Formats: sequence, C-alpha cells, structure tokens
Amino acid sequence: MFAVLSLVIALVFVVAAAMSEESVAYVQVQRVGYWLRKRWLAVLVALVPPVLGLGILAAPGTGGTGDRVEVDVVGRQFSFSVDPDSVPVGARVRFSVTSVDVNHGMGIVDPNGQLVGSVQMMPGYTNRLDMTVTQPGRYRFLCFEYCGLAHHAMEGGLTVTPR
Repeated sequence: MFAVLSLVIALVFVVAAAMSEESVAYVQVQRVGYWLRKRWLAVLVALVPPVLGLGILAAPGTGGTGDRVEVDVVGRQFSFSVDPDSVPVGARVRFSVTSVDVNHGMGIVDPNGQLVGSVQMMPGYTNRLDMTVTQPGRYRFLCFEYCGLAHHAMEGGLTVTPR
C-alpha cells in the first residue's frame, strides 16, 4: 500500500514538472487547484476515520476489558503498596499508579531480570499502564526516580501465579 501511494505521489510530481514549461492563466490554475483540493479532502474524510479506528483497536490494551485485572499501586518513600498482589499468568493487567508524597518512577522487572514496563508515579495524579504478564514468577517494582535517601531500597512487586 505504501509503495503504491509513493508511486502515485512521485507520478504527480513528474507530471507537475513536465507541465511547468507551459504558461497557464492563474484562473485556470486556481480552478484546477480548488477541484483537486475538494477531491483530496473527500478522500481524507473517507479514509482517515476508519484507519484511525482500526489503529486504535489494534493498539495494545485498548480492546475490551476481558480478563483484565486492575492493580492499584501507591508509591511512598520508600515502598510500594500493591492491591491485589498476585494475578494469574497471561492476564492483561492495568496498573493504576499514584504517589502520596513525591514523584517516583516505577520500573517493572520480569522474573528473568528484564525491564518490561515503566510508569511515572506523581502525587495527586493517577497514571495507567496496560501490559500482559506472560510468565509466572515475581515481577519486581523498582523506583526509577531519585526520591530520597533510601531510594535505592525502594522495591515492591507482583506475584504471577500459574493458571
């Protein structure tokens, strides 16, 4: 699709360059320009909403709630409180995170030690992060933003249980 669109655009430029030698009255150029602009607007109005809609539906975490589990995480110097603290493997999880004191950055590390998600925790505001937990074990939460003297010890987590 992209290649076809690129070829059409390139063809328009070639035709425009070939016709640039001709002397054409401004009124004719204006009439053709307005005709093209109306058609182009109609094409955009017809194509943009379905393309955006399909893109939104295909985006991760934007489908129905299904088996999504809501997990509330509250950060405070120097701990995370997590409710609930366990979910089944394969669950789509929506983390709703906030802070009660200062900004914290919550990094989510899977059982293999790989960073799989990160979200900012701010006082008075709730951020959300959607993800699917794909393997059982302990997912650790580490603070990724310096929040005080015991920042290095700020850790929490979520247990992912086999179904």
